[in-house]
Amino acid sequence: MIARLLAFLLALLPVPPAADEAVPTHAERVATIDWGTAETLLALGVTPLGLAESAGYRDWVGSPALPANVAEIGLRATPSLEYLAALKPDMILSTPQFTAIEPVLGKIAPVLSLATYTNDLEPYRHAQENTMRLGSVLGREQAAADLIAATNGKIATLKDAIGTAQTRPVLVLYFQDDRHAWVFCRGSLFDDVLKRAGITNAWTGGGNFWGFANAGIDQLLTVRDAALLVIEPVPPAVRAKLAARDGLLSQLPVFAPGNYAILPNVWGFGGLPSAGRFADLLLKHTRLFERGHAS
Repeated sequence: MIARLLAFLLALLPVPPAADEAVPTHAERVATIDWGTAETLLALGVTPLGLAESAGYRDWVGSPALPANVAEIGLRATPSLEYLAALKPDMILSTPQFTAIEPVLGKIAPVLSLATYTNDLEPYRHAQENTMRLGSVLGREQAAADLIAATNGKIATLKDAIGTAQTRPVLVLYFQDDRHAWVFCRGSLFDDVLKRAGITNAWTGGGNFWGFANAGIDQLLTVRDAALLVIEPVPPAVRAKLAARDGLLSQLPVFAPGNYAILPNVWGFGGLPSAGRFADLLLKHTRLFERGHAS
């Protein structure tokens, strides 16, 4: 599944957002093809009528939980127009990488395109802006302000918990298999949270505008005195090798027992709900970041 997701992300280039002049000011029936906008809707108290690849949302995003009555509308890049039309939405949410299909979606309902991951590599700022925009068109301005304040508060709590302690850099990744990983770097939502909490990202190499590098595990050999956070879902074969200290993984300092933690699923390409969830998860592992903690 992760290979298909990688191909999907890399095949899509950022383009200017579509015009949204026709978007209603107080939409009530909203469908979305993007998981990040779906989690933001839910955090604002709005259940989407339909979502593309809803099973993937449950596997990769997890929280806020997706209600069972949310309709499945097909693939993100090629949603079912028939299913969408049957839902009779007031508005369809998209992101700029889906611009090619937005004219067709626009025949069903006005389309609002929200960009979080762009070439300026500031996803947290864009996530805040998108939250305010959604709050405006949904008539949920106060809920949007509350979500922004709550997320900022979670990061501030994490920063206060760390305080003046000497911390190690932190490496954050998704496994593809036992030899490849997506390592989050500058331009990622996770990196923005780390920076705001005063934590250094251990990955100093470059990445793409999504904020990750597609790295071979051997590239992590040079990462020393860093804590590692592995995010679910972890491929079963990788989990078995970590437990058995088998293969190349056993040779890497960052994979030493007591030096890493496996976090529950949190979406690395999401919005403020994912940022807040990531901060909450980091708060539970602050001892892992302490210099000298590794066994």
